[in-house]
Amino acid sequence: MSKNCFPVASLLLAVGLAGCARETETPAATAPSVQVPLPSGARTVPPGSEASSAALAAYELYWQISEQAGRAPREKDWRPELGKAMADPALTDYVNEVANLASVPAHTVGRYGRTPKVTSVSLGEPPRVVITDCLDATDEHLVSDKAGELGRNLDHPDQPRRYEFEAQVVRYPEPDRWLVQQVQPRLEKPC
Repeated sequence: MSKNCFPVASLLLAVGLAGCARETETPAATAPSVQVPLPSGARTVPPGSEASSAALAAYELYWQISEQAGRAPREKDWRPELGKAMADPALTDYVNEVANLASVPAHTVGRYGRTPKVTSVSLGEPPRVVITDCLDATDEHLVSDKAGELGRNLDHPDQPRRYEFEAQVVRYPEPDRWLVQQVQPRLEKPC
């Protein structure tokens, strides 16, 4: 299973669940993410622009909702809620991870430390903002909800605790909103 296939909010879950999925015979989601290139000939603007601010707000909403889903994966169908902050392929990848988490069963506790910054803004069609973040998973943990293992830490011992993460946030015209479309954890890049 490629560690780069998973959305960031569930990366810790995915690596930890890889072992759990084999134990419970629940296959981990492995739908590959497709890297979406920036439009050619797109005009770029400084990171402090209105587009940057809107994309950062969408990125924050992405984190709020994805962390809620990770903490309570069996609570409800998370797709509609996650759709407020994500578009495909990130949306489907994360919905699959929440379903995998619910099937183990397990949930997350704690939060990622984050330091997002806008690294690229393209006003081509569609407008796209690239955000680079440094994730610190020191306080984020995966715990079991399985009978007899309730609360057991399922963190994968080889999971990096700090790594770079990139998100592409795209402006969609109808309704006019910014959504996280692509995420790329870079486990090999500590930060």
